[in-house]
Amino acid sequence: MRYQAGSVYLRPPSIHPTGRVTLHLHQLDWQRHEQPTLSAMTTTAEWCRVQLYNPTVVRVNGIYRMWYLGNSTATRTKDMDLGTATSVDGIHWEADPANPILTARHLPAGASWQTPHVLFDEGTERFRMWFVMSESSRDESGQVLRLDQLPGYAESRDGLAWQVHPEPLLPSGRRPCVLPRSGGGFVMWMNSQPDAEHDSYKTIAQAVYRFESDDGLHWTRDAEPMLVPSGGLQTIVYPFVLQDGSDLTMWYGAHVEGGHFELFASTSTDGISWQHHHDRSAFPATRDPTRFDGRYTSTPCVVDGGGRWLLYYSARDLGSIYGTGDGQIGIDADGIYRHIGVATAEK
Repeated sequence: MRYQAGSVYLRPPSIHPTGRVTLHLHQLDWQRHEQPTLSAMTTTAEWCRVQLYNPTVVRVNGIYRMWYLGNSTATRTKDMDLGTATSVDGIHWEADPANPILTARHLPAGASWQTPHVLFDEGTERFRMWFVMSESSRDESGQVLRLDQLPGYAESRDGLAWQVHPEPLLPSGRRPCVLPRSGGGFVMWMNSQPDAEHDSYKTIAQAVYRFESDDGLHWTRDAEPMLVPSGGLQTIVYPFVLQDGSDLTMWYGAHVEGGHFELFASTSTDGISWQHHHDRSAFPATRDPTRFDGRYTSTPCVVDGGGRWLLYYSARDLGSIYGTGDGQIGIDADGIYRHIGVATAEK
């Protein structure tokens, strides 16, 4: 992977030998599957009957592996566990019967697993996972008083049994995305509070920073964020970066007008300087009351499936009612993360 300072150069769309125009990744025409690939509303697993979301997917030896989050108590709580599933085609998934494979008791800090990102290290044949440990407190009305989000690390031989690093890596973080760095080490893009000691927890959704590390544990952050809200976007959250040749594409979520949350994209040739495409959503919410992704498309993860690209994403429908773990009816006016969707695009 190449990382060096320089200006961004974007090639125009190229012409495929068949005569069709080959689009850049942020311009792909994604074909959504009508039904979610996993959903809290159809699962038979008790641990993720309320919330189910945040897929991180890798393809190893022709098999797709997914790790995702879920709980069975209520929304806006601080409990969240991690499960896993496998697929031979990237569309139809079989959840592991041992789920959840990681719970709060495995965390060195916090009470909730959040925003995992898994990378398969071919050199060591290990799965590496960067994630966030979350701890929150709320007042009687449910408003958040404090939210700590601490990045952590784990690794595994099989993707099931994980050795979790015994302490947080950084004082602030949300949704790490890590790639190997040319010459060794790693580069990461992640939401981070500009000043974790003095800033409100809300500022974490206003800045994505670039980090570097020699070992994946000790990180140095760039002085300035490489991405902040612009062009009508109210937030910038959940970055995911993919390299295709010399080009890098970053997808991320943003709150937009009308209470919706959609995926946007930026492009780069060096991972430092980025061109932000905020004139249109790269993958919008459908706004369709009959669709599982009518309200939110979020937490993107794009995977190379050989002759196609696959986009996995968290989704919220336009409903606000759900069944809580104690048998009551819960209402969440902002919607519930209870679906994982998939879309495909030809190369």
